[in-house]
Amino acid sequence: MISKMFRITLMIVIASFALSSAAWAACSNSSVTGVYGFVGGGTDTDGTPTVTLAQITFDSTTTPASFTGTGTSSHDGVIETGSVSGTYTVAANCTVTGTSTIGGGKAHSFSAVVTSTGGVKEVDGKAGATTGGLVLAQGSPTCTTAGVKGSYGFNAAGVFVTGAPFTGPLALVGELVFSVNASGDGVISGRVAGSENGTIVTFAEESVTGSYSVSSDCTGTGTITPRGGSALNYSFVIVNSGKEMLAIETDTDTVVTGSLER
Repeated sequence: MISKMFRITLMIVIASFALSSAAWAACSNSSVTGVYGFVGGGTDTDGTPTVTLAQITFDSTTTPASFTGTGTSSHDGVIETGSVSGTYTVAANCTVTGTSTIGGGKAHSFSAVVTSTGGVKEVDGKAGATTGGLVLAQGSPTCTTAGVKGSYGFNAAGVFVTGAPFTGPLALVGELVFSVNASGDGVISGRVAGSENGTIVTFAEESVTGSYSVSSDCTGTGTITPRGGSALNYSFVIVNSGKEMLAIETDTDTVVTGSLER
């Protein structure tokens, strides 16, 4: 049975949408259809930090319009995965209402807004929670290890909790190069800089190495290891026709999300 933690954190997935082709103020159910990636977080109803990464498929051809998907969440450093399903209605003014069910549990209502800018930031309507996020359409990427080769700007932010290498907020920015070696394996190289609970690290200090793999469903996993440090493990979803990736750190005792952009 899926936990209350995942039910709460994944609720923010369906509280915002991205609209890439329809014009503002001319929306319908068909304005939100296909595969989308979501990343977001904040604080839960109990005041603890929470983040979620998900891949959701919206189907405007069903009656009512419906969605299904899977996601990974971290609630105060506890990592979980689970499923989501529900229904939605998009009004002509691009507001959205619907219901969602997480892991076969109780259905919850939600409200949302569709924009023409490719993504929105939103606030969850659940009393006591302060969460938000970004949804982007998958588009038509090449979802193979070789298909995502290239140089990406990278950022990550969140907190490390008790049990991690340090305790406190984390913020990283950098450039990561994705390439494929002679054996066909994905390889990551690059440099990052940032702050680890107020301790500043520079590009000169933080060269990184790593590896990655991509599945045909446009999800993937990656590991980056700072020089002299511990490996950081991520799951990601490819969006925006391969121009971007949305990510979550999957190490226990971390509550961190990130993004990569070509």
